[in-house]
Amino acid sequence: MNERRVAGAVLVMLGVVALIEARRLRALREEMVAGAVVGDDTFPWIIGGSLLLLGLYVLFVARWPEARVSFPAGPARRQLLATAGALAAYYVITPYLGYTVSTLVVSSGLYRAMGGYRWPVAVFIAGLTTGALYLMFRVWLLEPLPTGWIGM
Repeated sequence: MNERRVAGAVLVMLGVVALIEARRLRALREEMVAGAVVGDDTFPWIIGGSLLLLGLYVLFVARWPEARVSFPAGPARRQLLATAGALAAYYVITPYLGYTVSTLVVSSGLYRAMGGYRWPVAVFIAGLTTGALYLMFRVWLLEPLPTGWIGM
């Protein structure tokens, strides 16, 4: 079985799961607001349908060129491992430091590791990113974010 078939099958399965969840959420929408056109089920319907169509396209229509794939070595491997380590660290430190500080620290490391920026530039861009994400999730969407021991 080649990678095209595997990718197509995975996309089809994910699409089916999303469509099943959308169907379950539709009952909730109809129960909450009678006659509503858009509800909690809308986005899963769109994503599920898109994944299903894309998976069918990959299975039956798409033709991929042959490619040799190998595990990265040298600097690319270090970058891959640093990124994975940063995401694992983010998972571990967020409950203790809170969302804001954790995001600033980890995004600084990611900008340094992935983008190759110098530390002052990485910290500056990470500050902008953290501020934008805080504004979007905490202020506009009113999502509760972990405060940690620091309270931020």
